[in-house]
Amino acid sequence: MPAPPIPAKSYLSDADVLLLQQVACGALYGAISRATGIEEAKVGAAVLALLTKVGVKSRFHASALGAGWGLVTDVHVVNPTGKSLSARHIEVLTGLVSGEDAAAIAQQLGLTVNTVKTYIQTILRTLGVRSREQASAAAVLADLVSLRALGTGWPDVKLSELRQPLEAR
Repeated sequence: MPAPPIPAKSYLSDADVLLLQQVACGALYGAISRATGIEEAKVGAAVLALLTKVGVKSRFHASALGAGWGLVTDVHVVNPTGKSLSARHIEVLTGLVSGEDAAAIAQQLGLTVNTVKTYIQTILRTLGVRSREQASAAAVLADLVSLRALGTGWPDVKLSELRQPLEAR
């Protein structure tokens, strides 16, 4: 059985891919500037232009899409706790991967915004990441969420299922 199709990625230049990788790693503007050669004062505008090319509003959604497309393959997880995330944590993480902010996630799950923010901090600590961008990409790379969370047209499978050899299916 062939792998389910994934939506086509936006046209991204090599420079765009490098910028997306830096964003997904949670790099600060100075580090992004050094890695990409973009003037530090212009990094914010470059990231906004990248989000427009990708067709999303948030850096963490773009990071997750980059992982789904295979453009982001590592997010520099530094110190995971080894603990599992609860089903509720996974629901909040799925909202992040989808590009939702804390208020939208809270409304969808019937929680307060502060509760969602607390869940997000626990998710970051548990995964050993520093940012929502890293957490979103790591969630896709580690098969914590279905690719369907990335948006319309994405299959309801985990990333590893797309990468399995055909003979193993």
